[in-house]
Amino acid sequence: MKKHSYFLFLIFMFLFLGNNTVFARMESRNRDALSGSQRTLTDAIKTNNVRMRVAAENMANSQSAGYVPKKVYVQAKRNRKTNGTTVQVKKISRDKSLISKKLDPTHPKADANGMVEMPNISPLMTMMDMQRAKLESEHAMKSYQMTTDMRHATLKMMN
Repeated sequence: MKKHSYFLFLIFMFLFLGNNTVFARMESRNRDALSGSQRTLTDAIKTNNVRMRVAAENMANSQSAGYVPKKVYVQAKRNRKTNGTTVQVKKISRDKSLISKKLDPTHPKADANGMVEMPNISPLMTMMDMQRAKLESEHAMKSYQMTTDMRHATLKMMN
């Protein structure tokens, strides 16, 4: 009985309102608030994955002569489709301020004075950055799961 009444309701809405009414356009724009929030959360997860990857690269190359550490710049971006704000990686740049010179005349990359350019990366700070990005990704994934559960609950109520 529920399926028949739902089907009749859809026919009524189509016949009465038509496809090009203001109501139909508003409904199609606003019906996916959960989908919009999931897109925003997906962007946050992607951004945090980039942050973790760059921090891991910096850690892996912390003792590599000539390596220039990278820095991730993140920006908020207005999403016109969802009328919300999302986050994205603005740029990944090399941070030459994190390079120090060390005396090692035996190193193959040493200059005429025996100085080698080494990255000045603090393992503690880099690990803290990685942990923060990991926690933010976990929070975004939990929120994504909650919106998925809401979507399923809404569909369950319709049946």
